[in-house]
Amino acid sequence: MNTVTLAEQSRAIITDGGLTFSPFLPTPVVGYMVSIAGSERTIPLEDFGPESLAEYVGDYAASVADRGLFYGAWVDEGLVYLDLSMNVIDRSEAVAMGHLESQLAIFDVANGDVISL
Repeated sequence: MNTVTLAEQSRAIITDGGLTFSPFLPTPVVGYMVSIAGSERTIPLEDFGPESLAEYVGDYAASVADRGLFYGAWVDEGLVYLDLSMNVIDRSEAVAMGHLESQLAIFDVANGDVISL
């Protein structure tokens, strides 16, 4: 179980430019992160903080627990993007899942690369 606070996680999102986490699973170190369509939320960076992260986490807690998903966050051009994502080990399966979930990209965990679809 993850003991990092939401305040620490929100600071890490801003400082590091992104974060993948789950209160139930270890952070992936291999595979590809594929976002789940319909779970996206965008927040202006100046409005983002522990409260907005807590709200998002609360809204999707059951999905993360029941489906073995992860919370994902990244910062781009003054916006914080939050979503739910799955870790898929096989690249071709991750690409296929990305297309099924109508995603523009997937994330290569081991190499830290965004892969456009």
